[in-house]
Amino acid sequence: MWDGMTLVPGRECGGCTVCCTVPRIDQPDIQKVSGATCRHRGAQGCAVYETRPQVCRGFYCAWRTVEIFGDGWRPDLSGVFPQVETRGIPPAFGMETGIDLMLVGNPLKTVRQRWFQDFVVTGVMNAIPLFLSLPGPRGHHAAQVLLNTEQMRGAIARGAVKDGLEAALKILRGWDFQPAGMTHAGYDVST
Repeated sequence: MWDGMTLVPGRECGGCTVCCTVPRIDQPDIQKVSGATCRHRGAQGCAVYETRPQVCRGFYCAWRTVEIFGDGWRPDLSGVFPQVETRGIPPAFGMETGIDLMLVGNPLKTVRQRWFQDFVVTGVMNAIPLFLSLPGPRGHHAAQVLLNTEQMRGAIARGAVKDGLEAALKILRGWDFQPAGMTHAGYDVST
């Protein structure tokens, strides 16, 4: 949810519609199950953009709000849906926000890319809370693991960050995805 962060100048969603499919929306005025495409998503983006619901007006992925992500990180291009994370951050970090890197493209290919590995190394070594996640099946919660672990720091020290990321991905692929029920009803835009 948008919390007043500044948008990075020059970055526009363009044809990216990842946020129209991946997340779950459970608000009184609109509902969409995770993994379902919003019925308002058109070929070039949101078909009701000018009148879209407030929850959609207020959401921006981290690529739009965090300058450390380069232009190539746009979710539809990179296969990574970066989000500012505020939940599950261990108190030892002394900060309230981190970054979730949700793999929405080809997960194994992504974790084997040098640009992705370099980002993880920089984040972990600078004690920025980093999470790796996979979307769950339609209607289920995502799987998420913290990357700032002794195992990952050890893999980085050995020059084996790819192995550390593949091990984290293996955990995510074996996840017991839990159903994500809805509290609200009335305007389900899931297709």
